[in-house]
Amino acid sequence: MSRYDDRGGQDPRAPQKRRVRARTVVIRQPPPLLPHLSLEDTLAAVGIRPNRAAGATHSHGLLWRWFAFESSGLVIGNAVASALLLVVAMTMTAPGMRLAVALGIGPLVYDVLNDGLPWLALALFGAALLKAAHAWLDIRAHVATRILGYALALVLAIAALWIETMLGYAGVVPWMFKPVLALAGGEATARIAAVNANLVSYFEPALIGGAGLLLLAKHFKSGVARRAPLYRKRVALGGIALAGAVAAVAAHAAWRHYDGDDRRDGFGFAIGGETLSGEDRVYGSLFAPGVPCHVSSLYGWRDDPLEPGRNEKHQGVDVAVKEGTPVHAMTDGRVMFAEFDGGLGNFVALRAPGNDAPTVVNGHMSRLAVRAGDVVHRGDVIGYAGSTGRSTGPHVHVQLCPSGHMVRGGFVCGGSTNPYENWPTLAALARMSCVSGPQIY
Repeated sequence: MSRYDDRGGQDPRAPQKRRVRARTVVIRQPPPLLPHLSLEDTLAAVGIRPNRAAGATHSHGLLWRWFAFESSGLVIGNAVASALLLVVAMTMTAPGMRLAVALGIGPLVYDVLNDGLPWLALALFGAALLKAAHAWLDIRAHVATRILGYALALVLAIAALWIETMLGYAGVVPWMFKPVLALAGGEATARIAAVNANLVSYFEPALIGGAGLLLLAKHFKSGVARRAPLYRKRVALGGIALAGAVAAVAAHAAWRHYDGDDRRDGFGFAIGGETLSGEDRVYGSLFAPGVPCHVSSLYGWRDDPLEPGRNEKHQGVDVAVKEGTPVHAMTDGRVMFAEFDGGLGNFVALRAPGNDAPTVVNGHMSRLAVRAGDVVHRGDVIGYAGSTGRSTGPHVHVQLCPSGHMVRGGFVCGGSTNPYENWPTLAALARMSCVSGPQIY
């Protein structure tokens, strides 16, 4: 018998199936420690692009604003920045430095590096403090935003301290970084120098090359912008050539260091670029490699260590070392004076070869190993460290006298200069493991 009647419906006499209600099981998962962020969210969190969330009022970051904005003044400014960046990039190559020397701007390049970068590092350190304070106080910000803020502050602080340590030997150092210089010396400085040997030669090419690529992208955007005047596109085209040259020079400088061409050609590095000439290798260290020592007093005004409260101008750099340590000649030359003096104690005045070469004075030695008139070579022992004359402890006084001369059997300096501002002497001091600042490359 069919279960369906003639009308097509189900037969009511057929047995009915019992409906079973299924149970719903809810599995609760613990919330993630950090919410999932897309690339857009991450870029918005650091301010590179705007936050597009509903109701968000986050403004564009400075980098985004610069890249998005177009004007004639900005295009010209970017072209000028590319040209200046190309000048800096050329200092990373031997031909570029030879050109700088020929144009007479070689010393200016190092003046800017030695005197300007410490203040740039101070600005970076201030920016790190402000960024960290903002991340701490902005309690309404997303947790990822605050973490990225702390990370950026840490990177800025590390970069600032690294630059200050690299340039700590310069004459202009912000007072707040003086304690950093006091920590440099001995094995610690040698370790810093070993790290810088790998970092410095790539740091500047990477920094300049990255800036060049960023300017290249901006110039390209300005050059293809619709409704832009013809002259603006032409300026952008010139900027493309300049920024492209910056990136190429930076890549070339990094490759030369990686390939070892600079070392084979006898060039050393200074803030990532090659030295002005090979003169820095003419001067050598005061002591044998590995001798424990540290810079105890810099050039310039200081409190008299023997008469507290009295201000005096220190005419050189003091390098503290164990008494009796052999002192080596820093360069070839002829000994002008090698006797006892009431101020410098037992000191040697060594006239370096060359018309413009200074006379190198090493004082406060316990005893001397040369006499006036002797011809010595770099590395020869000229005496032994001590504390003779006006001294508070065993050390070697290093003084440069550009116009040193003899008067009635005595030596007259005729005006000293800072050894840290004389490139060959600075390079020699920097190669020691006890300088007030890392090694120069």
